[in-house]
Amino acid sequence: MICIALLNWNGYDDTAECLESLAASTYDDYFIVLGDNGSQDGSLDRLQELCCTRGYTVHRTRLGEETFPVPERRCVILYDLLENNGFSRANNMMVRYAAHYSPEYFLLLNNDTVLEPDFLSHLVNFQKQRPRYRILTPLIHYYRDRDKIWNGGGRIRWGLRKYWYKDMPASRVREREFIECSFITGCCMMFTPDVLDSNGAIFTERFFYGEEDFELALRMKRRKVRMACVTGSVIYHKVSASVNRHYTKAGPVYIHYLNRLIDVRNFMPELSYSFFRLYLCATLAMYLRKAFHYSPGQSMKFLRQLCRDAAGRSSVPKEYCLKIFKEGAPVDI
Repeated sequence: MICIALLNWNGYDDTAECLESLAASTYDDYFIVLGDNGSQDGSLDRLQELCCTRGYTVHRTRLGEETFPVPERRCVILYDLLENNGFSRANNMMVRYAAHYSPEYFLLLNNDTVLEPDFLSHLVNFQKQRPRYRILTPLIHYYRDRDKIWNGGGRIRWGLRKYWYKDMPASRVREREFIECSFITGCCMMFTPDVLDSNGAIFTERFFYGEEDFELALRMKRRKVRMACVTGSVIYHKVSASVNRHYTKAGPVYIHYLNRLIDVRNFMPELSYSFFRLYLCATLAMYLRKAFHYSPGQSMKFLRQLCRDAAGRSSVPKEYCLKIFKEGAPVDI
């Protein structure tokens, strides 16, 4: 059986549409752990009502008072996580909870996705035929432009990421069955239990905002875990508008590159990291000038503080992220 881990945070409409598309799946050997990250909009109660009206068997549990009902096919376990734990920690919580059921596969799925009915069948059949590939992703199209690809996996090399077929028409995909990857987005990934860390986690929790899938890719590359995008499996992603809004301000940009410097430093020799940091600073300076109209002096202040911050940190926790989001990047303070 597959455990589908689906995370909700004040997102009833998106989560409801995702559940509706899952209900139409031609592959039914799954159960859903629907984690709620401390929603304040009543969406957890509304989702329970929706699931009941759509014929799902529904169970409810909460952090610290977990129960483990016997999962039936297509059942939904509503897991109240009580507060906003961030993406990585919340997904780890759901995976650890679901591990009590020893599923054959885990599938992490963003709530702002809509799925083709056969997407799960393609993933499962591919993995059974090619078990050496232990992390898989479907071909992810844009929700609002369904012929255009948002993500087909990608490649990581020297701390840099290249996406396969990003923003291209689906007709441009040459591979008929799969694309070999060294990077897979956290938007949708299916994996075998043996890729979990010894503590039962799939993602690092050192970064509250972003970076979890990039760090996972670096870690899996080190472990020689093979990954692939299964091109016959298709889903549609709404591509979070909230993330796009964040990037109109420099605070989240600062956190993004702080995460990246800390992350890459842990997987790269010291000399290579020094060159990587120089390259990143040069490209970031150009971006700051174009996106935020920073002067050379402002960019230098931003980059100097970024490098100093990265050198003194091993993690970027929730409290620090929220502080930067509220107060702005150092140049704005």
